Amino acid sequence: MSLQEEVKTPHKQMTVDEVLFSLSWAPSTSNYTSFKNSSSAQHSVVRLEQPRAQYCVGDTLNVLVEMRNYTGHPKAYGGDFILARIHSPKLQACASGDVTDFLNGSYHVRFHLFWPGEVQVTVRLMHSSETIKILQRDWMKNYWKGMHMGTFISGKKTERSQCGLRLSSDRALCEYRKKEDGEYYACYRPQTLPCNALTIMTSTRYQLPHLTKEEAQLVIKKNAGREIKNSFNPVAVVGCTDPTHRPTEKCVAGMKSPFPGGYFYSNRWSSSFCQIGPFLSEVSITRCLKGKTLYLLGDSTVRQWIEHLERKLKVNINGSVTISEFLHNIAVGGGQDDAIVVIGIGQHFRSYPPEVFIRRLQNIRRAILRLHARSPQTHVVIKLENNRNLMSGVMMFSDWYGYMQNMAQRKVFEGMKVALVDAWDMTVATDSFVLHPNEDIVSNELAVALSSFCHSA
Repeated sequence: MSLQEEVKTPHKQMTVDEVLFSLSWAPSTSNYTSFKNSSSAQHSVVRLEQPRAQYCVGDTLNVLVEMRNYTGHPKAYGGDFILARIHSPKLQACASGDVTDFLNGSYHVRFHLFWPGEVQVTVRLMHSSETIKILQRDWMKNYWKGMHMGTFISGKKTERSQCGLRLSSDRALCEYRKKEDGEYYACYRPQTLPCNALTIMTSTRYQLPHLTKEEAQLVIKKNAGREIKNSFNPVAVVGCTDPTHRPTEKCVAGMKSPFPGGYFYSNRWSSSFCQIGPFLSEVSITRCLKGKTLYLLGDSTVRQWIEHLERKLKVNINGSVTISEFLHNIAVGGGQDDAIVVIGIGQHFRSYPPEVFIRRLQNIRRAILRLHARSPQTHVVIKLENNRNLMSGVMMFSDWYGYMQNMAQRKVFEGMKVALVDAWDMTVATDSFVLHPNEDIVSNELAVALSSFCHSA
């Protein structure tokens, strides 16, 4: 039986090339000649458009970013990677901004003013357009940045061998593939042990691309995520006569989530388009999950959800919640109406070309469709990537890779009955920049997930 016969779905799966095409980034139209001609956060400026003495809650705040190079001259082309946020530290309030590239060296950032008070604006130049050009060139074709060592074990005998996505065929290989999913991995065949004795895989080294001296200067860690100075003071926001808009729709799987999709206030996340339940306490979480089986699959940022639940619920409290952990093993199955499946991957894929990640997403998509064909009531949650340390290796783990991979996830899972948890939105808003966000962020991520299927707490 073919997949098309096995799973009937109205949603057409995009090909790898179609997803890649949808991820197109505004190209730098100038050939890189000198570091001093690249975008400089220090020399660029953020201006307030049509400034007013005060704004109302619910208004839109618009700012203009004018990009300049290290000589102070205006840039004439776009392609810079910019992140922006508004925040009121005393209120523990913050939200992300929506950036539009005019492709001429100027950028428009739109903020929705969610709360009253003194509101500050922060804009960061994550990477210059010249840096993005290098990252994009390497990302599309470098299969050798991340290498692994495979440990083969049989009885008391152990042998080790190099593994990777693409290895030279001048030596015998152990090839691990499934024709139906299009994914491939290989190790050099160990001296005596069989291929099925592969037991442990560890990262060994990163093979970075050769860069010119000028290019290497662009990807230095200290040049990533630099703040661009504002030409204005914090703005005053007041609660005007019109009541603040509150979403009336319940959060459900399949809803389109805009960006930005909400804000923090008193360290609690509120959605701009659906109702988030009060799932921050032991009682409310336990009531939501009672009688359900929770499967959490993914990387160490998903492990944080497990650790948070274990602390909050004091480990399977009253036997009402079963937490099944299958880290790094995405094979959705089971078919239970009382099951909740959370999937969060991406961080470990940043060092590989995007087609590797997209193929994995496509296989997850097919697995979810099969699951819903067997058990339509099973809840599926997709946790998008959060940002990570600014001091992470730019060529290996840049947040630009994470941003693009999140776009790929939105494309691949579009139209499906899955709930998205936008961890990127939350961590950009809070200016987090750590691989493992703090407890406040993790607890709010979980609250968003639970709100998609528990509508009373």
